[in-house]
Amino acid sequence: MRVFVPNIGAVSAWGFGLSKAATSIGYLSAMGSVTHSIGFVTELWFMLASEAVSLALAVVVGLFAARGRIRPRSIPQWQALLVFLAGFCLSVSGVLAGLSAAVSASVIGVTYGISSFLLCVTWLEEFAYQEPRESHKNMVIGLCIQMVVVAATSLLPAFMVPVGAMFSALVSCLCHMDVTLRASGALDRGDGRTQARPALSAAETFEPVTARAFVAKYGASFACLFVLVGVVGILHTSVLGSSFEHIVGGVSMWIPLAVATLVTVAAALVALRLPDPTSVYKAVLPVMLVLLSLLPFMGELLGPFAGAVMIACYDVCGMLFLFFIVDAAHCHRQQSYLLSSVYMGGSNGFLALGLGIGLLLNYLSGDYDISIMTLLAFVAIYPLCIAFVVVMRRSMQGMRRTVQAQSDRAQDAAPAQAPSDAVPADFSIDRAEGSAAPAASAPPLPSEPDWEAALRTFAVHYRLTKRETEICSYLVRGRSAKRIAEELVISENTVWTHTKNVYAKTKVSGKDDLINLFECEALGGGVS
Repeated sequence: MRVFVPNIGAVSAWGFGLSKAATSIGYLSAMGSVTHSIGFVTELWFMLASEAVSLALAVVVGLFAARGRIRPRSIPQWQALLVFLAGFCLSVSGVLAGLSAAVSASVIGVTYGISSFLLCVTWLEEFAYQEPRESHKNMVIGLCIQMVVVAATSLLPAFMVPVGAMFSALVSCLCHMDVTLRASGALDRGDGRTQARPALSAAETFEPVTARAFVAKYGASFACLFVLVGVVGILHTSVLGSSFEHIVGGVSMWIPLAVATLVTVAAALVALRLPDPTSVYKAVLPVMLVLLSLLPFMGELLGPFAGAVMIACYDVCGMLFLFFIVDAAHCHRQQSYLLSSVYMGGSNGFLALGLGIGLLLNYLSGDYDISIMTLLAFVAIYPLCIAFVVVMRRSMQGMRRTVQAQSDRAQDAAPAQAPSDAVPADFSIDRAEGSAAPAASAPPLPSEPDWEAALRTFAVHYRLTKRETEICSYLVRGRSAKRIAEELVISENTVWTHTKNVYAKTKVSGKDDLINLFECEALGGGVS
């Protein structure tokens, strides 16, 4: 009798979904220490401690990853499981009962910060070794699993919540061990089509990256997410203890999570290519601005609806950013540990900053009798708009560079036009005698390179498949994905899949870099 063995994709989808569910439940219940959530944040000292330790871990892991000192798949997930279980045991056992509320919450927050960081970076590392279409599908399934588990847990009695969270974390760890062993060849892969890429050899480790290069490539994308996180933090703590507390306190947190998951699933299925976080930010910005503008006048009327919508906007950006990290790691050959560390560290750091600003606004409102909604709208709108200006400026600079590059290529490709009264090439002017004489030795005209041979050599050197070579031939001539799809009579998604494979194999970050590489190596004679 043949035993069914789930493929790597199915196992990774379940493991990722349950890890997200475990961290969500741990967050909303403060690792089982609270029975009633007050919205986006459960217990303030718990949050501050978890953000601080997560930020510290992100700095350490990010620095090591940037310098190439962390091997791929070198961080195990069982450590996260042990810390996660320890946090829940400390919370529900009453061991910390003799300590003050701030100290006990901080201790539990430290365990949550460590476990949530490790669970996130380990699963994103695994998805970075799957093909983009497969990783998208598996992550979408995982997010749906998270939504169902979190919604189901909200219906359970309070004493069952820690059990559900710990069970989810345990299964996630088992799934991660299974995927890791299969990827290393220790277990049979099953009959599924999803196959993990083999671990990199010592000669194929990722190149170190400078801070300036990282900010130039990913700065705008990360800034959009961090600003949204900070604004949501400001929204939460600024209204605590005021008559507007119901804006966050009345939100059932699984509802914005469910809405964000459905929006993310739709976006991921429609755009099966590298998601652009700046585009997502541009989409949610008008919604945030409208709600913040209306809060001073309609805060009582909007109530939890406004809080739920703003939290859902943040959740959508956060979820889609996971796809962005996986695709950037796969296509740009960038360390996913580095991208994940910046994502986790920046998110927690800006959330802490937002919580602090919110507390300050709450204090100013109470002591100086200023409308909290007016302060909130005034303070929150500015960073949203500043981030938007930065994004638009980056977009305009990118458009100008693209137009300039296309113009330069067009000028290089255009034949040189000699003026009508030019002196023939086989004649030279004898300045001493003022007469024209045949040139003694005219330099030969440069011969045109064999473009087809150069393309074949380029494809062999970078091990491109036949279809990838065909797509590459259009890309190096500046063709768009839509134009390529029309000429080859294939879908645009298929073009994007092959395009990302070409970028990954040639280790470039875009079409302009590919064109420069081809002109330098193939046409310039650099590929042998």
